[in-house]
Amino acid sequence: MATRRAILAGGLALPAFAVRAQDRPVQLMVGFAPGGNIDLAARMAAPFFEKFLGQQIIVVNRPGAGGMVMLNEVAAAAADGRTAALVSFPALVTALYDNRPRYTVDSFAYVGLLTDEPYTIFVGPESPYRSLPELIAAARERPEHVTMAGAGVGSAPHLALMQLERSAGVKFTWVPTPGAGQAMQLVQGGHVAGSISTVSLTVRAHIQGALRVLALMDAQRWDRAPDLPTAAEHGWPVNAGSARGFALPAATPAPVLARWEEAVRRTAQDPEFKALTDRDYLILRYMDRAAMTEFVRRENANYAEIWRTSPWRAS
Repeated sequence: MATRRAILAGGLALPAFAVRAQDRPVQLMVGFAPGGNIDLAARMAAPFFEKFLGQQIIVVNRPGAGGMVMLNEVAAAAADGRTAALVSFPALVTALYDNRPRYTVDSFAYVGLLTDEPYTIFVGPESPYRSLPELIAAARERPEHVTMAGAGVGSAPHLALMQLERSAGVKFTWVPTPGAGQAMQLVQGGHVAGSISTVSLTVRAHIQGALRVLALMDAQRWDRAPDLPTAAEHGWPVNAGSARGFALPAATPAPVLARWEEAVRRTAQDPEFKALTDRDYLILRYMDRAAMTEFVRRENANYAEIWRTSPWRAS
C-alpha cells in the first residue's frame, strides 16, 4: 500500500483499472530471441523501469519475422498498461514492407527513445577476411557464395546488407536467424562468413578477440573504438543502425503513457544506467514521447521511399 501511495503521489491521477494494474507484472515484449542486442538492452533497462514505474517487469521474447510476430501481438494487446514493447528501428517500419503485418505505425503509442547505435560488419576470429575490401572482393569473385547471417529476410540488418550490396555492386547470400545472438554463434563457429549487428553487441567481442569487426556502417569513426574504419572510408558510404525505444498499444490511456514517458526519461538520466551503457558499449540517445513519435513517422516515410524505388528490394 505504501508503494502505491508513493507512486500516486507523483502527481498523475490514474483511472481505477490502471491503479489495479500496478499490482500485476508488466510484460516487456522483445521481438527477437534471447542473447541478441535488443534482448540484452531490454534486460538491462528492466530493473530501472521496475524502480521508476513501481511494477514488476517481465521480459518476454517473441521472435519471428524480423520482429513482426511480437509487434502483431502488442498491437492487439489490451490497452491496460500491462503490455509494452522494446521496439527497434528501422525494424518496426521495414517489417511493413513485403509482409502482411496486422499493425501499422499508428497501432502504437511511442513513449520514448532510449538508444541509437550504428551497425558493424563483422566476421569470425579465424576468418580469412581481415578487411571489408577483402570481404567485398570475395563476394564479387563468387556472387552469392559468401554467406551473411542475421534476423529474418527483410529485417533491418538484412536491409543494411542490401544497401552495402547496392553500393559495392556485389551479391551475398543472407542466412536468416531468430536474432543477432544466433547469428553471432554461426559466425564464431565458422558456419557463415559474417554478419551485421550493432556496436554494443560486437565491439567488446572484437576487443576481446571473439570476433573481428571489419567496418562501422556510419558516417564517421566512433570515439570508443577509433581504430575501426567506416564502410565509407573504403568507398561504400552506407549508414545503417538500430534505434530502440518503448511503445504501448495506441489506445493506452494518457496517464499511463505519461508515467512510461517519465520512466524512460529517468532511466536515460540515471547514473547507474549510464554506467552500464558505457560498460556495454551502448549508445544513449534519449527522445521524449513527441520527439520519438516524429522520429517514427520520418523513419516510415524514408524507408518506404527506399523500398518503393529500389530495384533490389525483392532480393
